[in-house]
Amino acid sequence: MSAPWPRLVRPELCCTEAVVTLTDGEQPDGSPAVAATVTRRCRLDCQPAESISPNRDFGDGSRRSVDAERLVVSGGGTALFDGDIAPELTVLAGTVQAAGRVWRIRQSCRARNPDGSVNYTRLILE
Repeated sequence: MSAPWPRLVRPELCCTEAVVTLTDGEQPDGSPAVAATVTRRCRLDCQPAESISPNRDFGDGSRRSVDAERLVVSGGGTALFDGDIAPELTVLAGTVQAAGRVWRIRQSCRARNPDGSVNYTRLILE
C-alpha cells in the first residue's frame, strides 16, 4: 500500500474565494453554453510583487505571450486550486470571478500524481 501523495497547493494558502464558470460549446443564439459553475477557494497570484514565494507559486514563466493574431498578450495572473475542479470536463474554458474582478481563462493545466490522480489545477488568467 502506498502513502498518499503530498498536496502541492496547500489548503491553508487557498484564501481567495473564486467562482469559476466553465463553458462548453455554444447555445443556438451564439452565447457560450455554461457546463458548470464551481465555487472554491484558490491561491490567486495576480500581483507578483506581493507573492509569498520567490518563484510566484510553482512556476516562473513569462507573463507575456503572443496570440494567434501575433499580438502581445499580458498575463493577468494564475489561480491554483487543490485537486480537480471539474473532473467531468476535459477542456477548462470560461471565466473566473475573484477578488472583485472577472478574468478569462487563457490556459489550464491539471498537474497529475504518478498514479494518474490530479494533484492541483492551474488556470492562467487574462
